[in-house]
Amino acid sequence: MLKFGTLLASALLVSMATLGAKAETFVLGAYPSNPPWEFKNERGQFEGFEIDVAQEVVKRLGMELEISDLGFQALFAATSSGRIDGAVSSISINNDRLQTQSFTQPYYDSDGTIVGREASDIASLEDLKDKTIGVVAATTGAKWAEENREKYGIGNVTSYSAQQDLLLDVRNGRIDGGAGELAGFQYAMTKTPGLKILVRIPTGERFAMMMKKDHPLLEKVNAALTEMKQDGTMIGIHKKWFGVEPTPDTSTVTPSDLPKAQ
Repeated sequence: MLKFGTLLASALLVSMATLGAKAETFVLGAYPSNPPWEFKNERGQFEGFEIDVAQEVVKRLGMELEISDLGFQALFAATSSGRIDGAVSSISINNDRLQTQSFTQPYYDSDGTIVGREASDIASLEDLKDKTIGVVAATTGAKWAEENREKYGIGNVTSYSAQQDLLLDVRNGRIDGGAGELAGFQYAMTKTPGLKILVRIPTGERFAMMMKKDHPLLEKVNAALTEMKQDGTMIGIHKKWFGVEPTPDTSTVTPSDLPKAQ
């Protein structure tokens, strides 16, 4: 009886130790309609450039990744409240956001663009005069359109909740063009023929993972990103999603410190 009790106690200890060794979970918020950065495949699973980046980061932290499906605007409240640990969705680092959120080092440099129909006569920003431009709500494209509306005489700015709806309206002639992030539009155009890049807009945008202000894992996440840039992992992820290696000296390959609010 004593021997059986000893064995039972040992089994319970092993079981408890196994449970105790279970990896912690890193909860990542992501907008599900933002290819190639993040989107849901036909099986309802998240994939994309930033999903691959996040999965590798979390793996290097010895944690398990859980992805929370959220609208773009909801990501900011979710990180601030601590409901999620981090957020990705081609989120640009800027000083306004750095006042209330923390960001890792950037891992992608992007320009903005105006996309339109192949037959469009828009060839410069000045050609946007009296035109109707679509944007996805709360994105940097929306911010750019509002800030430059008067400068270029843009007739109307129409807001959308999903990029695909915007592009369909461009293709069908309901609006004259769409303002947004270059790589996202380029990827989406492979799925929506009949469109072209009309104007490229240098913006200095840099994408990174957003986290709660001074999150305890921020430094570790940033260190993992540095390792991924140094060992070629980030280059491989870029080639997978864009078909080419990243441009030298961009943030995809160049490690940097955590961005600070000014």
